[in-house]
Amino acid sequence: MIELLILYSLKNRERTVYSLRSDIIEKFGYFTKPSIGTIYPALKRLLKANIVTMRNDYSQGGKKSTYYGLAMHWTKKFHDLFFTPLSENPTQFFTEVQSRIAVLSLLDEELKQTFIDDISIKMESFLLDLQNALEDEYITYDQYQLALLKKNIQDVENFKTLISTLGGKS
Repeated sequence: MIELLILYSLKNRERTVYSLRSDIIEKFGYFTKPSIGTIYPALKRLLKANIVTMRNDYSQGGKKSTYYGLAMHWTKKFHDLFFTPLSENPTQFFTEVQSRIAVLSLLDEELKQTFIDDISIKMESFLLDLQNALEDEYITYDQYQLALLKKNIQDVENFKTLISTLGGKS
């Protein structure tokens, strides 16, 4: 969720949309590189919800710069966004989980553990679904589908390891 990354990026200072994009790519570019066309609509949603503020500044030459910052009650909305139910679509689910892990430091310890516990359960469910699909005698996979299924099982196992490490459980 791009909104979480935007709020994280704005937590320390106001930014222009270009500075915001650069900061997001710098901090989170290992899993996402949002375009300006992705950031603008998210900023508009955050502005409409009064989570983000906007101010215009003009240089001595008259060039207008728009700065975005956080409204006073942004942390409540951050928590609401953070704990929005995750997608059931595996591709979207893993992207959403990465976004949330990337901003996990903004939560208190109890909420971090709640998230980690919830994700651990969901990961176990994904793993069981994949293993059941692999073992289903009524489904025939070609070599490419089988390779992808096995890769996805490995990906979920790796994610489970990451999540258990974050939760202090090895």
